[in-house]
Amino acid sequence: MKSLTSRAFLPINTDLFNNPKYQELSCDAMVLYSLYSQRKEVSTFHSQTGNDTFTDSEGIFIYFSNDEAAKILRMSVRKISTLRSQLIDCGLISVIRHGLKNFKIYVNTPETTPAETDLVLPWANFDFEKPIKSVPANSASTKSQKLPINQSNNNQTKLLLSRESNESVSQNQSNTLVTPKKFEKDVLNELSLDSIVTRLKDTFSLPVVSRLKVLANNSYTKLKWFSDTIFKAKSQVTKKLLSNDKWLYNPASQEATLFESNDLLKRGLESALLQIAEIVYKGKEKVQNEAKFIYVYLRNFMANAVKQYLIDNYELTEDDEIELNILLSF
Repeated sequence: MKSLTSRAFLPINTDLFNNPKYQELSCDAMVLYSLYSQRKEVSTFHSQTGNDTFTDSEGIFIYFSNDEAAKILRMSVRKISTLRSQLIDCGLISVIRHGLKNFKIYVNTPETTPAETDLVLPWANFDFEKPIKSVPANSASTKSQKLPINQSNNNQTKLLLSRESNESVSQNQSNTLVTPKKFEKDVLNELSLDSIVTRLKDTFSLPVVSRLKVLANNSYTKLKWFSDTIFKAKSQVTKKLLSNDKWLYNPASQEATLFESNDLLKRGLESALLQIAEIVYKGKEKVQNEAKFIYVYLRNFMANAVKQYLIDNYELTEDDEIELNILLSF
């Protein structure tokens, strides 16, 4: 599982421990980098679904305030600022001011540990995805009990497993390893569902994800379509708002069009999905084009949520509100 968002924990890249370049990097800074890296996966997901809000000429970036990081890591904002400076000095991130309050953070991949380095975490590079040529544990010699090491660092010394690590194998087991049966379609579908649900939880609330699973009837294909449709609708609203010079470089535009900052979008989405279900599946009149109806409904809901957020949180003149109404009408 290579996608960070597919994990139920926060992984730390082992090159941060093994590569001498990062020897002075504190563990707190490593955890902060992991948070940034995981958030980048969310920006990447948006980019892959047609939403270029977090992509510019420099590449994919994230918004992650020091206040937000401090709350998550239970540290002071000043400590987060110090840790972020460490990451900048190591070349792991670069930060560019965007607007009055926001900063774009570009998350870089750690440099691969040089081949001649004496690794402090050699076992962490074990590649569980590569097939292993099997040798019965009770007949193999100690020398043959080796596992392949991920070759991201060339010429790394292979890890030698002790005999004791294999002694949990029952003596009654056959020496011939049993090949797992091929996954059935429903099992694969469940795994695929878990993968996309994990990604969606980073953006949506749990009730929204639950509603989506019900609407999709636990089908991966349908759930992905709903997810893509939501982001496609939001992307169109964002582009419409940013087509106006007044909002193009206004930090309020980012706040209004993000699920993470606009609670009207996040909370309202559940109600919108319930209304869609009632109209499409329980309505007296049959909807002729369900896909088009759902897309238009979601787009109009998001346009209203973005407009209302700007009206509620910023001092807009009457002319501003009229212009905003015209701008976000489809």
